[in-house]
Amino acid sequence: MKTLSILCNFLLLLPIQAHCYESTFGKIQGQVRAFTMTEEYQEPLHDYEGTAVGGKLLYTTPLWNHWQATIGAYTTHFITDNIFTQNTEPLASNKNSRYVVGLVDSTNYDRSDITNIGEAYLRYRLDQNSLTVGRMKIDTPFVNPEDGRMIPTFVQGIWATSSLSDTVSLQTGFINAFWNRNTPKWKSVEDSLGYGYEMGNSAIAGAPVAGNYYGNTSTNGLYIANIRYEANKRLHLDIWDYYLQNIFNLSYAEAQYTHLLGSLELSYALQYIHQKQAGDGGNSEDNIAAPSDALKAKSYMQEGERSNTYGAKTSVKYQKSKFTLAYNKTSDEGRFLFPREWGKEPLYTFQKRERSDGSGNCHAWLATLEHDFAQEGINGLDMTAGYGEYTKTDAKEWIYNKYGLPSYAQWNIDIFYRFSGPLKGLRAEYLLVRKVARGETYQIAGTSEYNYIFRKNGLIQQNFILNYDF
Repeated sequence: MKTLSILCNFLLLLPIQAHCYESTFGKIQGQVRAFTMTEEYQEPLHDYEGTAVGGKLLYTTPLWNHWQATIGAYTTHFITDNIFTQNTEPLASNKNSRYVVGLVDSTNYDRSDITNIGEAYLRYRLDQNSLTVGRMKIDTPFVNPEDGRMIPTFVQGIWATSSLSDTVSLQTGFINAFWNRNTPKWKSVEDSLGYGYEMGNSAIAGAPVAGNYYGNTSTNGLYIANIRYEANKRLHLDIWDYYLQNIFNLSYAEAQYTHLLGSLELSYALQYIHQKQAGDGGNSEDNIAAPSDALKAKSYMQEGERSNTYGAKTSVKYQKSKFTLAYNKTSDEGRFLFPREWGKEPLYTFQKRERSDGSGNCHAWLATLEHDFAQEGINGLDMTAGYGEYTKTDAKEWIYNKYGLPSYAQWNIDIFYRFSGPLKGLRAEYLLVRKVARGETYQIAGTSEYNYIFRKNGLIQQNFILNYDF
């Protein structure tokens, strides 16, 4: 009831009409966000819940001689929660919340608010080209805002885009710092690795060796390049390269083709990811001759680590409904690794609230159904429902399973509603996630061993979000 009252008060505070404020002095725009999240586990494990409010306020200068500047502040505040350092789960090595803590600060369970400058950039535009320098949001397959909490992920650096023709475009940039989602402050690229997120275990055979790369890696930054080809909105080719100097190189390619068959729209897509270690993997002590496993665990990637990931999907769209079937596989050459601190993954079998990062010798499939209820006369309402099976190696096989995650099944139901009339600009979302283990969880009746269940499966996770853009 307390949460319901808070959300009702939030609605009463909304302006009558959504709009940004623009004049010869520039433009002011922003967002108010309210987010209620629950994290419910099977008995007898702890549950977590919290409601946060916050948003953003941005100012953009007028365009002057092709130049324009933007600055934006972002904030989040817990108004009710049971997240604090002492509220741990003794049945699972005294771990704490995985999801709800991310509404504010996953590095400090006792923090109740964060405010910081997320965007502060200068942009030059000329025809179909742009150059941006400073702190910004970028949206790429692997580095993106992953805007599923209160404050998204931001990058600092330089970013350039260019349209060479009606069909070919380029993007490229260099990043030297991140403001990771769920964390309070900016970090250099090397110090953003592992900041606010688990580091799992290293790919070292034998006894598990905890990853220890936070604060121990060395890189001068992340380089990104992209070329894209699009023809008649039917054929889409996309090639990306991510070079994290001294740590890894990842190449990503995707091809998609769409065509009409009577009243049906059919789509087919393929994706391929190749990744290999670069330099010394992040730490010069971490190599095959390192005197101890503890030293080896200081780098992000182990000596010679590499992986190949393949994906395919097909979809059929009829009027306002779309059904998609997708498949992904990572080979047994090694683990697919990309810092989850920097964005969500583009894998076709990705579902909100879980990642494939850290998994090798695995495969997954996902079926999703999307529907827009406009044809039923409910404008602004749409829904996505998904069911996936994620088959991994044994949770204790660290060379292929960085986070010790057993095979699992996941159901997602995501409902969106966009208001109109006096409440135009208000959007509501309800996300329900259910995860159950399919693989061995090593839980023995009458014992306190829940480390392969807590934060991983046996979970119902709910999210209710209100966004008001002005």
